[in-house]
Amino acid sequence: MRKFFIKPSYCDPRMIWFDHGKTCVQPDEVVYLSSLENYTEFHLKCGKKVVSSRTLGVHEKQLVEKGHFARIHRKFMLNLQYLKRIESIGEEHIAHLTTGDKIVVSRRKARTFFHQ
Repeated sequence: MRKFFIKPSYCDPRMIWFDHGKTCVQPDEVVYLSSLENYTEFHLKCGKKVVSSRTLGVHEKQLVEKGHFARIHRKFMLNLQYLKRIESIGEEHIAHLTTGDKIVVSRRKARTFFHQ
C-alpha cells in the first residue's frame, strides 16, 4: 500500500498535496482531519498522522470537490467512506468509524445526518 509520494513533474489533481507540494496522499487513505489551531492533522487508514501547515478550512475547500468528505464539527472533517454510524447520547453525538475511532459531531451537523 502506497501512502506518501514524492511530487512528480506534474500535479495529479486526484491527490491531496501538502508540504508545499512535496508530499501527497490519496483521498481514500484519509480517514479524518482534525484542526490544530492553524494546522491540520491528517489521520490515515494505516494509523499514521501527517500535519499540514494549512488550516482545516483550506483543506475543506479542496476535499469537498474530491467527494466523500464532510465537515462534522468545527474541529473535524470526515471521509464518509469510513463512517459506520452516528450515536446520540443525550445532547452529544458521536461518529463511530470503521477504524474504531470515535469523533464528536456538532449538534447542527448531526441534524443534517439524521434528516437525510
